Amino acid sequence: MSFTGEYNNIIDQKNRLSIPAKYRKALDIINDKTFVLTKGFDKCLFLYPLEEWKQVEKQLSSLSTIKGKNRSFIRSIVRYANYLKYDSQGRIQIPENLLNYSCIKKNVSVIGVIKKIEIWDPGTLANFESKTNLLSDDDFDKLADEINF
Repeated sequence: MSFTGEYNNIIDQKNRLSIPAKYRKALDIINDKTFVLTKGFDKCLFLYPLEEWKQVEKQLSSLSTIKGKNRSFIRSIVRYANYLKYDSQGRIQIPENLLNYSCIKKNVSVIGVIKKIEIWDPGTLANFESKTNLLSDDDFDKLADEINF
């Protein structure tokens, strides 16, 4: 299972988003048409296949809750997690609080990021990319070398 590519879409009046058919087809049957949607980083949303979300939960549960930072991190991810089954037309309904967090109004950029999907407001994404220079050419070369790209 792998999610790649970028798609432009819209949110309908009932806050539903159609998941690209390519992504639905990549979803293993074990996931039972179910995704988990939560807050992402950088003002986007993360959409995980159910089985991948179980791995995220496993990693989160390995953090010691004795440390306040860990508790806050776990809480900030899990409290916004919503289990969503897509309907017969491939749509999921995005909760209002997550739309507000991500500044999504109508237009949406849906980006496959291998094991998960990112959902962005296009303006927020463009602004983030124009202001954020997290990866220099040298960084790109080093990372590409690490994975023998």
